[in-house]
Amino acid sequence: MQGKIALKKYKLLQVLGRGSNGEVYLAQPLADPQHRVVVKRVHKHMTQHPKFDQLFEAEVKSMAGFAHPYAVQFIEASLKDPIGPCLVMEYVPGKTLEEVLEAVRTLDVYRTGTLLGYFCHALQAAHDAGIIHRDLKPANVMVVGAGSANESLKVMDFGFAGFADKPHLQLAELTGEGPIHAIGTPAYVSPEMIRGDTVDWRSDLYSVGVILYEMLTGRLPFEDHDQDALLNAHVNRPPPKFSKVGVTNVPPAVEATIMFALSKFPNERPQSAHELADMFGRSLGADLWSLTAPAGWEPMPIAAEIADEPPSTKSLPPDPFRVEEQFEVLIPERMIAAKLKGFNDDNAGFVVASEPGQIRLHIGFPGGKPPGGVPAHAQGTGGSGIMSWFRTVRKPSFAAGQEPIEIELNLEKPDPSQARMNVRVVFRPVDGYKPASSRNWRPRCEALFTALRRYL
Repeated sequence: MQGKIALKKYKLLQVLGRGSNGEVYLAQPLADPQHRVVVKRVHKHMTQHPKFDQLFEAEVKSMAGFAHPYAVQFIEASLKDPIGPCLVMEYVPGKTLEEVLEAVRTLDVYRTGTLLGYFCHALQAAHDAGIIHRDLKPANVMVVGAGSANESLKVMDFGFAGFADKPHLQLAELTGEGPIHAIGTPAYVSPEMIRGDTVDWRSDLYSVGVILYEMLTGRLPFEDHDQDALLNAHVNRPPPKFSKVGVTNVPPAVEATIMFALSKFPNERPQSAHELADMFGRSLGADLWSLTAPAGWEPMPIAAEIADEPPSTKSLPPDPFRVEEQFEVLIPERMIAAKLKGFNDDNAGFVVASEPGQIRLHIGFPGGKPPGGVPAHAQGTGGSGIMSWFRTVRKPSFAAGQEPIEIELNLEKPDPSQARMNVRVVFRPVDGYKPASSRNWRPRCEALFTALRRYL
């Protein structure tokens, strides 16, 4: 890849690192040869993930809307670049925390605490913006000025970050068919991510706990070589006490703080990055938060997006078949999948698609299946011409007033720390099945809305 051009403007100079998910290159902007940037190229196998495009777009959106002195700055990205999906980011000279630990094995508690202060400032700002990292590990932390009096850090790769206010339920969760894909690095992944529970910012704090354990002991809390055993340990086994792994020079209060961060359930951990930094600081008799605060930095205001209505749409009559309702419900994300599965089973429905913050259902096909009996999650994935023809000729017909209905659920959490959910529901005809009359359309939609509310 050296010498190739990314996004038609960045020449790849040399490899900075390789991982299981991609390669990182030092690159030179063609318009400014003295400048340097980093280009992260995603491996092809990652693009086979069923939600890769959405995850990539989520990463780009999160990084583009977030800036902090202790986080690597995003510049731009391309999903369809000739060299493959790639992101362009600020180049930060230094060593990763992984490289630092490989050289010195352990850090003293004061150096660890100072780096933690910088770390927590970056995470608190990201979490306040509704961004969860989900893949924190030493390789994603750049230590700037390593070993110097001005040592600090920058968090890299807010990669495949999840927007806490846009719940994402995978098709496998909604249909009960197929695997549920987890994201993260097994050595640092939180128990709730393994269990498949709702994941919020406190999952990042567990990963920080693993990193702190490694910084002070020179080893991971769980070192199982078998991945299933390792994941089981995160969920079920307590981390070894420091004395059990031969570490006796760490104050008990520091160890207790780290064990607190490594609790198996989110509500048992520190409830924010700020709180974790404060607890660690108190164990050292220092105000880490104040000592590591970025000078003069203020959070960026969130600008409201204002879009003028296209003039051509002002004269259009309202769609008589579009029905929109909304309500608020107190429900954990994981329960939504089970409730919607029951709703589909009882109303001849199936899931068409599930994206972050949005789920689409089709209601009213015979047997609760799409035309041709093709599983919902297989639709739109191509297939042979003969199968496409088969699906077309098997298209069912419906009596007037019995046409299938598409339901679009838009989910948003006003406060990611709570289970309260705003649900906006849009009813419309399924493409290719326009109702013959609007007479009983709204009553049908309102009946489904009442049933949906009852389930949720």
